[in-house]
Amino acid sequence: MSSLPVNRYRRRSNDNKFDSDTFGNDFELFDPWTDLNLSTPISFRWINQPKRQKVHGEKIAPALQSLLYGEKFRVKLDISGLDPETIKTTIEGRLLLIEAKKKHHHGKSENDKEQKIYDLPEPVYEHADADHLVSYVTPNNMLIVDIPLRNHEHEQRYLESSAQASNNNHLLPYGQHRDQSFNYHHFHTSAFTPKIVDAGGHKKKLQMSLPMQNYHPEHVKVSVKNNDLIIESEHISKDNRHLEKTYFYKSITLPPGTQTDHLQSHLTQDGHLQIEAPFTGYIPKN
Repeated sequence: MSSLPVNRYRRRSNDNKFDSDTFGNDFELFDPWTDLNLSTPISFRWINQPKRQKVHGEKIAPALQSLLYGEKFRVKLDISGLDPETIKTTIEGRLLLIEAKKKHHHGKSENDKEQKIYDLPEPVYEHADADHLVSYVTPNNMLIVDIPLRNHEHEQRYLESSAQASNNNHLLPYGQHRDQSFNYHHFHTSAFTPKIVDAGGHKKKLQMSLPMQNYHPEHVKVSVKNNDLIIESEHISKDNRHLEKTYFYKSITLPPGTQTDHLQSHLTQDGHLQIEAPFTGYIPKN
């Protein structure tokens, strides 16, 4: 069993817009659907902005309106030598296409173009929401493309569990008091297969597990951003000029009372990522 480090980030709740100081120079934890308001940050250049629409007087990303989301596929490409103003990112069938003109030594674009083609893996192709693809260029010349994925298995578990447990008895381990603003049912039926167990001494802990077969410990990154747990599995490829990275993301918001500062993660020999943290449950405010 390999112990994995946990990266911790804090998203300031009073931020009016994203800036490069929010996560330092690490954009891997930036989520274009949740970390921005309507203003466009000056720290990077949009290629495809998040689509937003009005819901109950607020504007939010469509990807956040459904329980089908929580996963995404990301491509990270070093575009040094390419003109950011000419970049286009599209999905055609099961192909992700990235096109751009080469940058001239004097800052002008040449006529010849460069194209990168990614054959999306079958799980990504089947669940990709191509209409809500997001892409942008960071200040250090990295192009990031995010493709949200529909989670049909989670939806099916959610619906089946709702039909079988309308009395919410399966949520009793989360405590007598529960925060009404948190969707415990959505969390309980997620791919993280969470459960609350006895930790001894009248204490509880939250345990979760994800199948991560065929991934080595150095390929897996575990992060906590406020109360969001984010799991990334990374694949790196290089050619003579560019560094390419692709990621699978799984994320879930942890229930109130999860002691994220003490969260631990381990990758077992049989390929399961095990995560646990002390759990005190929701404490109502007086």
